[in-house]
Amino acid sequence: MLPTGACVTLGEAATICVECTDCGRSRWWRPFELYRFDGVKASTPLEALSARLSCSGCKDDGLPGKNISVQVGFVTDRSRMRAEAHQVNSQATPGRGSRAIGA
Repeated sequence: MLPTGACVTLGEAATICVECTDCGRSRWWRPFELYRFDGVKASTPLEALSARLSCSGCKDDGLPGKNISVQVGFVTDRSRMRAEAHQVNSQATPGRGSRAIGA
């Protein structure tokens, strides 16, 4: 859960569904796939993402294509996070008073 007022960025998302509310087209993207668009990078706030994208189908028909809706999917795999934390803790360097095994 995010604190109130926290700004979620594109880099924190696992998947993004971009949908045009005018024509109904939708597509699921990985965050890195959206970096090719102007002004979109990992630090882009999700609130600003829809303003930076447009519907290619609508643009081909001569419409503005700026009625974009964005839905975000996050990874909440607690066991993966625990495994990563355990790996980091097991790689910690020994303190001053520690002796290396076999020394």
